[in-house]
Amino acid sequence: MKLHALILTVGFLYLLTAPSSLPAADNAAQARRDAIVVRAIERIDGYDYRSDPAVAEAVMRQIRRSEGTPEFMKLVKRFKPDGIESQLTVALVGDDRSAAVESAELLLELDAGRREIRNLLASPDQARGVIETLGLLGNGRANHFLSEVATDAERPYDQRRAAVAGLARTKDGEKRLIDLATEKTLVGDTVLIAGALLARSKDGGIRKAAANVLPQPAQKDSQPLPPIDELAKMTGDVAAGEKLFRGAGTCANCHIVNDYGKDVGPNLSEIGTKLSREAMLTAVLAPSAGISHNYENFSVLTEEGQVITGLKISQTDDEVVIRTADAINRKIPSEDVVTIKKSDKSIMPENLHHITGRQGLIDIVEYMMTLKKKG
Repeated sequence: MKLHALILTVGFLYLLTAPSSLPAADNAAQARRDAIVVRAIERIDGYDYRSDPAVAEAVMRQIRRSEGTPEFMKLVKRFKPDGIESQLTVALVGDDRSAAVESAELLLELDAGRREIRNLLASPDQARGVIETLGLLGNGRANHFLSEVATDAERPYDQRRAAVAGLARTKDGEKRLIDLATEKTLVGDTVLIAGALLARSKDGGIRKAAANVLPQPAQKDSQPLPPIDELAKMTGDVAAGEKLFRGAGTCANCHIVNDYGKDVGPNLSEIGTKLSREAMLTAVLAPSAGISHNYENFSVLTEEGQVITGLKISQTDDEVVIRTADAINRKIPSEDVVTIKKSDKSIMPENLHHITGRQGLIDIVEYMMTLKKKG
């Protein structure tokens, strides 16, 4: 814009924003004046609307007036007003998904906005929805937050699962998942779903890399099982699942359900309340992926060369107590211990589905999903 035109436009803005005889309350005339101010500013390259308090107030009135409309996001993108984060946060957690994605994009561009997103991710009630929205946005900043969630073992499975699914939506996100898996920072219980999603990538290189670092479980005949999310959609027979749980599946050898079984691994009497079907399948198919605290497997080498493995029940200056897979507590005097190491392998055997078959696996999970908290 030429200098004389710029001077005329700025002068015009001054007249529009100058005090008038109209009431202070917002009204149709003021709204028209504010709209003209905004349109005029949009035509001035490099004009800092904040330099004139009256112009800035006109812009803010127009932004506040447009809340809840598509115009709101357009104006916020154009003017990036100070203190707009609270309104954007409301839109981010609202029901309008398009507005939520736009709000996330704008918040990620602002220092204060990124802090707001971190606060929402720390909220048990809001985190899942925000993670899903970041996944829909899928730009670099969003993927950075999703990567943080996917590698946070303290978060609930459903949040990490949503983060993995969000990353799998974009090429950049797919590469980040491969990197996380290669670095072994991806939390174990999402490894199967990450591999399943990346196996469907349009990029052959991603599919090949995923097959190497995120291998999927196979059936006894070496044929691949269906992806974990497809397995989760299958239904089984509860009675058949209970029979397998107590019998051929050997689950009751280590787990108690309603006073039946052995007390080696976690009590599963209420497991159906705690895990989703997909998380349950993951726990069975990849038992070492998400070993529960206090249920890590330890190996003790004794002076006689014997290796005793199981859960470490206690350790004092005098002895170490290891509970074996047979639910036997072995008391080993400290003077007989050569080494004691924590294993990254679960005491629970792998490839249970090789014993039960695919349908047996589904039946066991169907039974376990019925194990709910009483009352």
